[in-house]
Amino acid sequence: MKQILFLSILLLCSTLTGISNEKNDKKIRQNEVLVNSFIEALNAKDMDKLTSLFTDDGTYEEVCSGRFHTGKKAISAYITATLEGIPDSKFELVSISCSANHAMFEWIWKGTNSVGWPAMNLPPTSKYLELRGVSVMDIENGRIYANRDYWDWNSFLKGIGAK
Repeated sequence: MKQILFLSILLLCSTLTGISNEKNDKKIRQNEVLVNSFIEALNAKDMDKLTSLFTDDGTYEEVCSGRFHTGKKAISAYITATLEGIPDSKFELVSISCSANHAMFEWIWKGTNSVGWPAMNLPPTSKYLELRGVSVMDIENGRIYANRDYWDWNSFLKGIGAK
Protein backbone atom coordinates (compact mmCIF):
# COMPACT_ATOMS: atom_id res chain seq x y z
CA MET A 1 0.00 0.00 0.00
CA LYS A 2 2.84 2.39 0.86
CA GLN A 3 4.44 1.64 -2.50
CA ILE A 4 1.23 2.44 -4.35
CA LEU A 5 0.83 5.68 -2.40
CA PHE A 6 4.47 6.61 -3.04
CA LEU A 7 4.16 5.85 -6.77
CA SER A 8 0.91 7.83 -6.96
CA ILE A 9 2.55 10.85 -5.32
CA LEU A 10 5.58 10.51 -7.59
CA LEU A 11 3.33 10.35 -10.67
CA LEU A 12 1.35 13.39 -9.50
CA CYS A 13 4.56 15.38 -8.93
CA SER A 14 5.88 14.41 -12.35
CA THR A 15 2.63 15.46 -13.99
CA LEU A 16 2.56 18.80 -12.16
CA THR A 17 6.20 19.46 -13.08
CA GLY A 18 5.43 18.70 -16.72
CA ILE A 19 2.46 21.09 -16.69
CA SER A 20 4.62 23.78 -15.07
CA ASN A 21 7.37 23.28 -17.66
CA GLU A 22 4.84 23.47 -20.51
CA LYS A 23 3.46 26.71 -19.05
CA ASN A 24 6.97 28.19 -18.77
CA ASP A 25 7.87 27.04 -22.29
CA LYS A 26 4.75 28.79 -23.59
CA LYS A 27 5.68 32.02 -21.76
CA ILE A 28 9.22 31.81 -23.11
CA ARG A 29 7.93 31.49 -26.68
CA GLN A 30 5.51 34.39 -26.09
CA ASN A 31 8.37 36.53 -24.77
CA GLU A 32 10.45 35.75 -27.87
CA VAL A 33 7.52 36.92 -30.01
CA LEU A 34 7.26 40.05 -27.84
CA VAL A 35 10.94 40.89 -28.45
CA ASN A 36 10.52 40.41 -32.21
CA SER A 37 7.41 42.63 -32.15
CA PHE A 38 9.37 45.28 -30.23
CA ILE A 39 12.17 45.30 -32.85
CA GLU A 40 9.62 45.34 -35.71
CA ALA A 41 7.81 48.33 -34.15
CA LEU A 42 11.12 50.19 -33.68
CA ASN A 43 12.11 49.57 -37.29
CA ALA A 44 8.69 50.69 -38.53
CA LYS A 45 8.75 53.67 -36.14
CA ASP A 46 5.26 52.56 -35.12
CA MET A 47 4.92 54.08 -31.65
CA ASP A 48 1.32 52.88 -31.22
CA LYS A 49 2.41 49.28 -31.78
CA LEU A 50 5.52 49.76 -29.66
CA THR A 51 3.73 51.28 -26.67
CA SER A 52 1.00 48.62 -26.88
CA LEU A 53 3.70 46.15 -25.84
CA PHE A 54 4.15 47.97 -22.49
CA THR A 55 2.00 48.05 -19.39
CA ASP A 56 0.33 51.43 -18.77
CA ASP A 57 2.91 52.29 -16.10
CA GLY A 58 5.81 50.63 -17.92
CA THR A 59 9.30 52.08 -17.67
CA TYR A 60 12.12 52.58 -20.17
CA GLU A 61 15.61 53.25 -18.90
CA GLU A 62 18.68 54.23 -20.90
CA VAL A 63 21.27 53.14 -18.36
CA CYS A 64 24.35 54.90 -19.79
CA SER A 65 22.71 58.35 -19.80
CA GLY A 66 20.55 57.93 -16.72
CA ARG A 67 17.39 58.75 -18.67
CA PHE A 68 14.30 57.12 -17.19
CA HIS A 69 10.79 57.31 -18.65
CA THR A 70 7.52 56.11 -17.11
CA GLY A 71 4.28 55.51 -18.98
CA LYS A 72 3.43 54.92 -22.61
CA LYS A 73 3.34 58.61 -23.55
CA ALA A 74 6.80 59.32 -22.11
CA ILE A 75 8.26 56.16 -23.68
CA SER A 76 6.83 57.09 -27.08
CA ALA A 77 8.19 60.65 -26.87
CA TYR A 78 11.65 59.44 -25.85
CA ILE A 79 11.96 56.80 -28.58
CA THR A 80 10.57 59.16 -31.23
CA ALA A 81 13.14 61.83 -30.29
CA THR A 82 15.94 59.26 -30.29
CA LEU A 83 15.07 57.91 -33.72
CA GLU A 84 14.62 61.39 -35.24
CA GLY A 85 18.41 61.94 -35.13
CA ILE A 86 18.92 58.96 -37.42
CA PRO A 87 15.84 58.82 -39.68
CA ASP A 88 17.01 55.65 -41.44
CA SER A 89 17.41 53.83 -38.10
CA LYS A 90 17.18 50.06 -38.19
CA PHE A 91 17.74 47.61 -35.37
CA GLU A 92 19.23 44.23 -36.15
CA LEU A 93 18.34 41.54 -33.64
CA VAL A 94 21.47 39.50 -32.91
CA SER A 95 20.34 37.11 -30.17
CA ILE A 96 17.51 36.53 -27.69
CA SER A 97 17.44 34.77 -24.34
CA CYS A 98 14.13 34.52 -22.50
CA SER A 99 12.72 33.09 -19.32
CA ALA A 100 9.09 33.08 -18.19
CA ASN A 101 9.25 36.69 -16.91
CA HIS A 102 12.30 38.22 -18.59
CA ALA A 103 13.87 38.75 -21.98
CA MET A 104 17.42 39.76 -22.80
CA PHE A 105 18.46 40.50 -26.33
CA GLU A 106 21.45 41.84 -28.19
CA TRP A 107 20.93 44.31 -31.00
CA ILE A 108 22.83 46.56 -33.40
CA TRP A 109 21.45 50.05 -34.11
CA LYS A 110 22.32 51.05 -37.67
CA GLY A 111 21.76 54.28 -39.55
CA THR A 112 23.15 57.61 -40.70
CA ASN A 113 23.38 60.64 -38.41
CA SER A 114 21.71 62.94 -40.94
CA VAL A 115 19.66 65.06 -38.51
CA GLY A 116 21.48 64.91 -35.17
CA TRP A 117 20.06 65.89 -31.80
CA PRO A 118 20.11 69.70 -31.45
CA ALA A 119 18.74 69.56 -27.89
CA MET A 120 21.87 67.62 -26.90
CA ASN A 121 24.24 69.76 -29.02
CA LEU A 122 24.90 66.79 -31.32
CA PRO A 123 24.86 68.04 -34.92
CA PRO A 124 24.34 65.94 -38.04
CA THR A 125 27.55 64.49 -39.44
CA SER A 126 26.31 62.17 -42.21
CA LYS A 127 28.32 59.44 -40.48
CA TYR A 128 26.96 55.87 -40.54
CA LEU A 129 26.47 54.36 -37.07
CA GLU A 130 26.56 50.73 -35.98
CA LEU A 131 26.05 50.64 -32.21
CA ARG A 132 25.87 47.37 -30.31
CA GLY A 133 23.67 47.12 -27.26
CA VAL A 134 21.68 44.85 -24.99
CA SER A 135 18.15 45.28 -23.68
CA VAL A 136 16.74 43.61 -20.59
CA MET A 137 12.96 43.40 -20.23
CA ASP A 138 10.85 42.50 -17.24
CA ILE A 139 7.58 41.03 -18.50
CA GLU A 140 4.27 40.49 -16.75
CA ASN A 141 1.11 39.07 -18.34
CA GLY A 142 2.61 39.35 -21.81
CA ARG A 143 3.51 43.06 -21.47
CA ILE A 144 6.79 44.86 -20.76
CA TYR A 145 6.73 46.60 -17.40
CA ALA A 146 10.42 47.56 -17.41
CA ASN A 147 13.02 47.87 -20.16
CA ARG A 148 16.66 48.71 -19.61
CA ASP A 149 18.99 49.47 -22.52
CA TYR A 150 22.74 49.00 -22.06
CA TRP A 151 25.20 50.44 -24.57
CA ASP A 152 28.40 52.46 -24.50
CA TRP A 153 28.04 56.25 -24.69
CA ASN A 154 31.56 56.77 -26.06
CA SER A 155 30.95 54.23 -28.83
CA PHE A 156 27.77 56.13 -29.72
CA LEU A 157 29.57 59.50 -29.86
CA LYS A 158 32.40 58.04 -31.94
CA GLY A 159 29.91 56.24 -34.18
CA ILE A 160 27.95 59.41 -35.01
CA GLY A 161 31.14 61.41 -35.56
CA ALA A 162 30.64 63.76 -32.60
CA LYS A 163 33.63 65.87 -31.59
